[in-house]
Amino acid sequence: MQAIRKTGGVLLKTVELYVPALMFLALFISFILQIVSRYLFRNPLVWPYEVAQFGYVWVILLGAGYCSRDDDHIVFSVVYESVPERLRTIFDYISDVLTLLIFGVSIPALVSFYAFFFTRFSTVLRIPLGLVYLPFGIYTVSTMFRVFFSMVDRARASLNKRKSAAAKGGEAR
Repeated sequence: MQAIRKTGGVLLKTVELYVPALMFLALFISFILQIVSRYLFRNPLVWPYEVAQFGYVWVILLGAGYCSRDDDHIVFSVVYESVPERLRTIFDYISDVLTLLIFGVSIPALVSFYAFFFTRFSTVLRIPLGLVYLPFGIYTVSTMFRVFFSMVDRARASLNKRKSAAAKGGEAR
């Protein structure tokens, strides 16, 4: 299980951190190329605009997956911090279950979306549009796995906490 988690973590880090960085580089280079060709050579190119658009989609969607990791984003936690720890845990479980439910319900529509858009192609580069929007599927699945493993970790921590409390209570008697 640990090997799977470690491999998954490396894969997620690659997909959510390094791929968007490379796509941002492609976006930036194509953007600069587009400006240079238009204003310096007075011969505008069409394909850099399409590359920049696709790069933007990949950067935003895969970057959102990286930003949605626990403790990596800003939260409004006035109510959450004011309730007891047990109620916070219940809030966390409710949030995780709702997230899994919403993303899980969207999977059939996502499959239908990709089935349609992999048959359509971009205007200039003739890239399948399903490939252009593939990061949304990656984001959906990675978020579901992350939330699921977060729930498992929380349940294990809670179980270990109860066991240690029971052991301490048993020793005191």
